[in-house]
Amino acid sequence: MEQPKQKITSSNEGESDFRLLPMFIHSKRAILNPINNDQCSFGYAIVLFYHPGEWKYRFKSLISLKLKQRFSEHKLDQIKYPVQIGDIPAIEDQLNLRINVFTFADSSGRRRHSLYISKKYKPEEINLIYWEGRFAWIKFISRLFHDITK
Repeated sequence: MEQPKQKITSSNEGESDFRLLPMFIHSKRAILNPINNDQCSFGYAIVLFYHPGEWKYRFKSLISLKLKQRFSEHKLDQIKYPVQIGDIPAIEDQLNLRINVFTFADSSGRRRHSLYISKKYKPEEINLIYWEGRFAWIKFISRLFHDITK
């Protein structure tokens, strides 16, 4: 059976939005930040939310291909990439998912704060971190903010 072609569009095909997290945030082991070779980090974050077992492929060179196979399953192939913060309210309705986005204001990652908090009621909620044009899934929000809230 032939696979349907995905409708993923990117303004900069072939360019990667992959960025390393600052060591302070990386050491908290709260965020799944897969390596990719395109600008679809938002889509990969959503796929990992629904399929955390796919994380085992995070260091393999085929991460983009493995996770992108799940894009049509979650309507992620209908989104224009790269995603901007202003696109999120419409994407929430499209995916039926409440999306919260956090970021950090310094190069070390110590000054973390919210960037977008959803006002919509949806059955599921995902927390993402956004920096330098990249999104990643915050799997353990309590780990990320523990030093601020203790």
